[in-house]
Amino acid sequence: MVSFGGRVMSARKPRAGDPPPPKLVDRIVDSGCRRVALLGLHPGAGTRTVLESLVRELHERERPCGVTSFPRLPLEHEPPEPITRLGLPPGTHLACADGAPRDGAISLHRVEPSSFDTPLGPIGFYRVVEGGEIELHGPAQPEALAATLDRLADLAGGPAFVDGSWTRRDFAAPDVTDGVVLTVGSGFSETPRRSAAAARTVAERLAAPPCDAAARRGWQSATERGAGVLLDREGREVGALPPGGVEPLPALRAAGLERVAAIALPHRLRDALLAPLVRSELRCTLVVRDATWIDAAPVYLAAWHKSGGRIRVVRATRLLAMTVNPVNATGPDADPDQLLRLVSDELPGLPVHDVVREAAPTRRAWRFWRRSD
Repeated sequence: MVSFGGRVMSARKPRAGDPPPPKLVDRIVDSGCRRVALLGLHPGAGTRTVLESLVRELHERERPCGVTSFPRLPLEHEPPEPITRLGLPPGTHLACADGAPRDGAISLHRVEPSSFDTPLGPIGFYRVVEGGEIELHGPAQPEALAATLDRLADLAGGPAFVDGSWTRRDFAAPDVTDGVVLTVGSGFSETPRRSAAAARTVAERLAAPPCDAAARRGWQSATERGAGVLLDREGREVGALPPGGVEPLPALRAAGLERVAAIALPHRLRDALLAPLVRSELRCTLVVRDATWIDAAPVYLAAWHKSGGRIRVVRATRLLAMTVNPVNATGPDADPDQLLRLVSDELPGLPVHDVVREAAPTRRAWRFWRRSD
């Protein structure tokens, strides 16, 4: 069983007479996280529906929150890719480019400016006076986003949410956000069952365990050198990898394969390094900054783990929950109960939610936007 957020949860099925399980909004509030990433695992996953649901639930409970969005694609593209419109109730705080399109109904009070700029103008902090829809466009750099979320949470006096896509998952890194909610739709793979299995694979990657103190020191040394550092079982340096993604095996053999217990990497883990390791006789621990830096292909990751290799992170990701979307833009929709059950069975250690089914019957259904979630 995989541990998520440092805990292993029971997979016991609910019994008659049990109290209703917590809603997604309850889990987030109870987590104490100030900066929460909503990470869509594929186009059309439905993160914007999740974000609207959370904002609405908090508004009805008279709880404050803030929202922003991590841009999917550079707006310099011609024509620029449209950004999803988000409906926000009064009192919501948001961080958004001053030039982001909005409808005529929404009225915003500009609370303060920021020092961050975008192709749509500088980022400003706003509070919604009259509800309506706006095309959220937040900072495009993770460092700017982290500072923006901190300030947004301060101004709102509640959690700050940011949504974005798997292709730009740096926004969900542990130094940017405190907790992550994943969103998967039935169209992630060919069938709902395969979509559930694919969601498990991604969740397990993001739940990579933290490394020990010796490996953390080795990683810091590797970062200072700009090259991978080879460590023995006691955490002592026994060699280094050549910089620039050069074939790693000669350096490993020079250090003595039997002496290498870990490789601390100052860069992302990609196929150029992992593929030769999978084909070699070496099995060790690979140490990366955090799980968003694990960029190798699933086939190599699976082969590495299956054959005894390990991956550890310096900064662990806190996974709060998974949400499921039964709508499929390219095929028949899934049965909501079946999809929820399939994903829950694949991830017994992680809470799984359908935010639309958790809401009142009058709420909107899952939907597709003008662009991918």
